Amino acid sequence: MVTATHSALVSELRCLEADLAQMAGLVEAQLSESITAFERRDMAAAENIIVVDARVDALYRAIDSRVMSILAGGPIPMTELREAMTVMKISGDLERVGDLAKNVAKRTLVISREKSTRLNAGVARMGRASLRQISDILNSYAARNLTAAKAVWNGDDELDELYNSVFRETLRTMMEDSTQVNACTHLVFIAKNFERVGDHATNIAEAVHFLLTGAIIDQERPKGDETSMTVVRPHIDMN
Repeated sequence: MVTATHSALVSELRCLEADLAQMAGLVEAQLSESITAFERRDMAAAENIIVVDARVDALYRAIDSRVMSILAGGPIPMTELREAMTVMKISGDLERVGDLAKNVAKRTLVISREKSTRLNAGVARMGRASLRQISDILNSYAARNLTAAKAVWNGDDELDELYNSVFRETLRTMMEDSTQVNACTHLVFIAKNFERVGDHATNIAEAVHFLLTGAIIDQERPKGDETSMTVVRPHIDMN
């Protein structure tokens, strides 16, 4: 028999999930629009993305407050506890993804005033890859699909490889053409923001794994970011 107290808890958890779904939709759109604004050098769109981030932050605070209220109500069953803690964990990662999208928009305002470079396409490709990671992991959470969550977790190194390639090419471009240094510097930061989005997708995958199994992933997280050791030597013309 379901008690009134348990029924109220279930109702609170459904409200919590509804708030998270709204937040997820906003963040996914924010990230998608930041990529489009970057590709199109759309400064008006970039400005709007920065403004929208306040709505994401408000939802994050509301979710955090609701979870704390649930926990303050006293001991709750383990299954429901995992659900509440998972929502709080995912909302934290989504809030950071929103911040990263906002950072991309801010740097787009600078990039849009600079001469376009061949590097833009590679950075945009990174953005699309990071968006797929976020979309896939949010879908896996909504469907409670552990296999899909593990696929996202295992796929993060692909985004790292893209970042390694963009990073090396950006350094090469700066060495070959000093007039591109300002634009390239901002491009590196934009690419890093997209790489970080992938890290947050991986965090969410781990949260989904814990929600569905009650255990943490006991493997080493895949990581392919090699930029800390990257050395690009200037081309020497022997002619």
